[in-house]
Amino acid sequence: MKIEEKKLTNGSKIIGVKMPGTKSVMIAFGFKTGSRTESDEIAGISHFLEHMVFKGSKKRPSTELISKAADSIGAQYNAFTGKEYTVYWIKTSVNNFDLALDIVGDMVTQPILSEIEIKKEKGTIIQEAKMYEDNPNINIFGKIEQVLFGKNEMGREIVGFIKSIKATNEKKMKAYYRKYYNGSNCRIVIAGDLPKNYIKRVDTYAKILPSGKNNNWKKVNFNKSKTELHTKKTEQAHIGISIPGYSVTDENRHVLVVIASILGGYMSARLFTEIREKRGWAYRVWAYTEEASDCGYLGVFGGVKKDKAIASLEIIKKEILNFSKTVTDEEIHRAIENIKGSSILKYDNPEEVGNYIMMHSLLKDIIETPQEMVKKVSKIKKSDIVQVAEELFTLDKLRITVIGPFSDKKKFVKILA
Repeated sequence: MKIEEKKLTNGSKIIGVKMPGTKSVMIAFGFKTGSRTESDEIAGISHFLEHMVFKGSKKRPSTELISKAADSIGAQYNAFTGKEYTVYWIKTSVNNFDLALDIVGDMVTQPILSEIEIKKEKGTIIQEAKMYEDNPNINIFGKIEQVLFGKNEMGREIVGFIKSIKATNEKKMKAYYRKYYNGSNCRIVIAGDLPKNYIKRVDTYAKILPSGKNNNWKKVNFNKSKTELHTKKTEQAHIGISIPGYSVTDENRHVLVVIASILGGYMSARLFTEIREKRGWAYRVWAYTEEASDCGYLGVFGGVKKDKAIASLEIIKKEILNFSKTVTDEEIHRAIENIKGSSILKYDNPEEVGNYIMMHSLLKDIIETPQEMVKKVSKIKKSDIVQVAEELFTLDKLRITVIGPFSDKKKFVKILA
């Protein structure tokens, strides 16, 4: 894997990732802005704008013309919005590089953003917000972040509020686009089978963006409340335990990833074994980590039998609090080898490699490859695991989130007493 980086006069950066043996190329335009940029009044506008970019651009002024152009070369294309970023990507064969670049390049640098299309898309966005709210299996992740961060930009749902969605208009959206879609906030990643002179070809679109200011976030604090109950008529109890962790710039984040794997990263992990295999209380129990530019966390979630919600949370709590004393060399070795093996499978793909490099370039302005991440994980020792677990896994740092048909919050609060 060979990497080339070029900084342009407007502040944007083009990052080329040559992947020998691949037959496809992924082109991604990423912007350092997301829901963390928004006030409550415009909550959800980053995600709304992501939708609108696909509604028409200068060369292809409708969704139909954009999709027909992409479909004519069999391209895969999509976009995603996070708390701190928005990324648009297209993947195609190298023979179709120029057309694919023109599709996504024109979309992100010259979108139309018309009032007529904004009004029509409001209904779609509102239905998307309601879909997430109706599905606790998805909604649990947003609720976990809500209990961690509270009522601030990091704790708010990316999709925004129904009220703010309805209030979105062309003037607000164009003002937001002009402020944050600039060269200083832009990273362009080209990964896979790179064509000749790709930097010059990409620069044609990148230089359309004005220089602008680099987006920075105001500091957020973790929420003081430790237990949140969301009463909802469900067939399962959806539960979560979360703990403040590390940012994307902290090297200890790799240690926490290994710990999450041991707790609930695969079918032989502790919590999967204890709650699903031994007791049959759940179909899925999982652990994961999330990192932002200046903060992060470890989360555990599961859908369990309603009458076993408290018992399941007690098991998760016990495993977390006792982790530093009970973790074994065999568990650590298995977790590290699992990460190494799954990374080979996952990152044998220009799309995954491109998105990985994009995230690190946007959030900490450095290039880290998946291979470099694996090397760091491979060097983790038991002493590193124990040190991080002792630092993070204390009762006062645990947060509980519950979605289910319960009305008495006190019985869940007692778990952390």
